[in-house]
Amino acid sequence: MRDVHLIRRYELYFVLSAAVVYVIRRLIREVDRIDDMVELTLLNRIPSSVVWRNLNLYDHTLNNNVPLIAGVCLLLGAWYVFHNLAYPLINDRTNDQQAFIYVVIAGLLLLASTFIYYYFKLQVRFQQDGVGDIIGLKVYSLFRKRTVLADAIGFGIVFGMYEIGFQYYQYLVRKIGQESEPHFRMVSYLLASGLSVLVLSMAFRGDDPGVLWQRSTRSVLLFSGIAIQILLLQSFFYSHILPLLRASSTSEIFRAGRIATYMLVVMPFLKSSTTEVALASRIATFLLLIIVANMILWGASTGFHYDNRDPILLMFIVLTGAVSIAFLRQALQKEKIVLQTQVSAKSAELSSLQAQINPHFLFNALNSLYATALKENSEKTADGIQKLGDMMRFMLQDNNRDRIPLDKEIEYLRNYIEIQRMRIDDTHPIEVRVTIQEPTRPIYLAPMMLTPFVENAFKHGISLRYPSWIYITLTLDDTRLYFKVHNSLHNKPSDSVDRHDPEEEHSGVGLDNVRKRLALIYPARHQLDIQQSEQDYFVSLTLMYW
Repeated sequence: MRDVHLIRRYELYFVLSAAVVYVIRRLIREVDRIDDMVELTLLNRIPSSVVWRNLNLYDHTLNNNVPLIAGVCLLLGAWYVFHNLAYPLINDRTNDQQAFIYVVIAGLLLLASTFIYYYFKLQVRFQQDGVGDIIGLKVYSLFRKRTVLADAIGFGIVFGMYEIGFQYYQYLVRKIGQESEPHFRMVSYLLASGLSVLVLSMAFRGDDPGVLWQRSTRSVLLFSGIAIQILLLQSFFYSHILPLLRASSTSEIFRAGRIATYMLVVMPFLKSSTTEVALASRIATFLLLIIVANMILWGASTGFHYDNRDPILLMFIVLTGAVSIAFLRQALQKEKIVLQTQVSAKSAELSSLQAQINPHFLFNALNSLYATALKENSEKTADGIQKLGDMMRFMLQDNNRDRIPLDKEIEYLRNYIEIQRMRIDDTHPIEVRVTIQEPTRPIYLAPMMLTPFVENAFKHGISLRYPSWIYITLTLDDTRLYFKVHNSLHNKPSDSVDRHDPEEEHSGVGLDNVRKRLALIYPARHQLDIQQSEQDYFVSLTLMYW
């Protein structure tokens, strides 16, 4: 990664050097061009008084040097603000408000750059008669408000493409560094050299384009603008719309589409907590972004003049490209999740096999303890041993399956709670309240999704010296499971009875495992909220099992 930081460090100097080379070359070339035009006009026997009278309003310093230098300086300022100040905040999402301010500043600098250039810049060309003969020189201005705005948008597209290229280069460098360290330096130098050659060729060979959206550059800018839109909008569709589409039924999607059509006309940014309206709002926002962005791009490409070209084709290309790429990313992500799930399952199976060291011996030992407890009339102990045996049988036989009946998970959960209750007597101020809704039809889910939260509650929520409480609730509806665990929170080392907890060093491993399994097995089909204070700990899990 050292080469990345090195290139980032010298990037500013390189860009400034290329800009200086471009400005100097442009200044020299413009002087030579005007001198050649004057000489050619005089060779055509045009009186010098006529030639210089036509150039009377032209001040080379004010009408060429000042706008070029000032315009390039402001353009570099806009690039620096966007590249080094705005984009890092946008990428990290650390301060959206400050990022927006920097983007606005960069946009204003772009407008100022194009305004100053076109306002002061005067063009010199030959003046010709009806048959094409040179009769003098003509000074004219390209300043139009529409031209200023169009070129500012064009330079914004250039900045966007540069940023995409730079971020892609950094991504490749990171990947190369991870995959093939011996070849990292050579490949990174090749990538940087290619970009450097492109920038330097523009600095040494780029001429005055007149206006940015001329025929030779219009197609490149138009294609670049479409590419930027597709890249940004597919990310929006993938992150904000696809999760809701996966969580909605077909009828809900159609209703959301009708609502989105209404929103697009009346209130596109309406927010609501309902799934249908939330989906409709995001779809309407997505479509509105496509319409606005392509209207701006189309206006800039035509100089904000109406012609026979219309932006509908641009909108269709962006819509199709963004949605297609988002669905392709989803398909690739599904394949990745399947592979990760398979690896995780194999790892869990291996761990389970390693844990099954002579299980028959353990069951025989438990049966012996159970019989001994009955002989000694220790019914409570015998009941606990029986429940422990049921739990171990569940762990060895059912826990390795992809899906198990919900009532099996509930049975294991009840056994665990009952065993934990055995160490609590009436003398301790401890309240354990359990409310579980039994399923009325077969419901299947991945095993051990609920118990780790209860284990965590008993581990950190029970104190034999201070008042403690644990509230466990499980409810169901047609498609979702709602599981909540709310418990008091105590500092374990303060209780001598819990001071030597052998599981203390493994705190939190179970919850991290559940989070990873939820992300792999139930992507976009679960919501896990955890809130913690100094006195209590609250977990809420909503799981879509259907």
